[in-house]
Amino acid sequence: MTTSLSAPRVAIIGAGIIGLSCAWELARRGAHVTLYDSGFHPGRGASWAAAGMLAPAYEAAGEPGANPKLFDLCIESARQWSAMSATIRAATKRDVLHAIGPSLAVAQTADDQTRMAGLAKALTARHVAFDVLSPAEAVEAEPCLRAGNRGALRLPTDGQVDNRLLVDALIRALEQHEQVAFVKGTAPLDLAQGKIVLDGFDRVVLAAGWETARVVAGGSALGEIAPVLREIEPVAGHMLAFNHLPDGPVMTLRCGALYIVPKAGRVVVGASVEPGETRTQIDWEAIRRLEAAAQALCPMLKRATIIEAWRGIRPGTPDHAPMIGPLGQTGALIAAGHYRNGILLAPVTAQIMADMILDGKTSALAEAFSPARFAAATA
Repeated sequence: MTTSLSAPRVAIIGAGIIGLSCAWELARRGAHVTLYDSGFHPGRGASWAAAGMLAPAYEAAGEPGANPKLFDLCIESARQWSAMSATIRAATKRDVLHAIGPSLAVAQTADDQTRMAGLAKALTARHVAFDVLSPAEAVEAEPCLRAGNRGALRLPTDGQVDNRLLVDALIRALEQHEQVAFVKGTAPLDLAQGKIVLDGFDRVVLAAGWETARVVAGGSALGEIAPVLREIEPVAGHMLAFNHLPDGPVMTLRCGALYIVPKAGRVVVGASVEPGETRTQIDWEAIRRLEAAAQALCPMLKRATIIEAWRGIRPGTPDHAPMIGPLGQTGALIAAGHYRNGILLAPVTAQIMADMILDGKTSALAEAFSPARFAAATA
């Protein structure tokens, strides 16, 4: 069964932040959407484990091998965040606590200073505003910082959202939408002559995070696309939360891979980087290392208590950037592999997906994240 192109029936496989956001944008623009998720609670994977950072500036320098257009995608999505949070609030009467910066990138060591200099150079080249703070100015801006820091960059573009409130609000909004349905369980996908099909739907979107390759049964029948799906690899990470203290941090702090993110009632700290790891069991030695690193940056956290610890699994790719777009000649689309920027990139990913499915259009920026870039590499 199919419908007119103006109101297609779309199946989205995966109800994390990317699947939920795509469903929200598609439904708002007239599509009929069914979300399939095999988890006990939708949205409780990487989206729930995240810190909710919206940090395009901190991504400017990038990791070695990062997609050269990733920063542009991050900046564009950050611009869309105010509109997204406003529409969610209007639909649900729930505030997802979207805050527009600033954040502080802090140096503790000579290596940190070198990285900060590279970050400042990248931001200057891209005409993104920032302030250079001396060690004393950094402590003045964020009094919980260690007095012996080596300076900081204040990043007005880098804010945050409460990712758990966001997930819950999106699920509530979608449950109330007459053109959206949730199905708990595995989608009965079929493969027919290299096509990914699901009876009753015009389009299928694969958005199952690091498990995206697993949702396509008999993946070997997909030919050149199977290796592309396998490019999405798990990257586990430990995180913890301290209880809130009155003199605790008031803005997000970054120092290398460490981040400290104040939330309502808690302070989130992360994150380790564990490529290839799929276990969610907690390694308490990793948690203690995170605790010590956070306390070294903000000594007042020695008075705080760990109230939660967890291990999430991010969906990584070789260039640390998502796959967004048609999956070869399979007829399906993919929106997965967002690594550590899933929350930040949710609005722009949803917009790209909706434009492709409803209007048949794309952009030069979207093309930079086509899964075809990996098909060419594996051919």
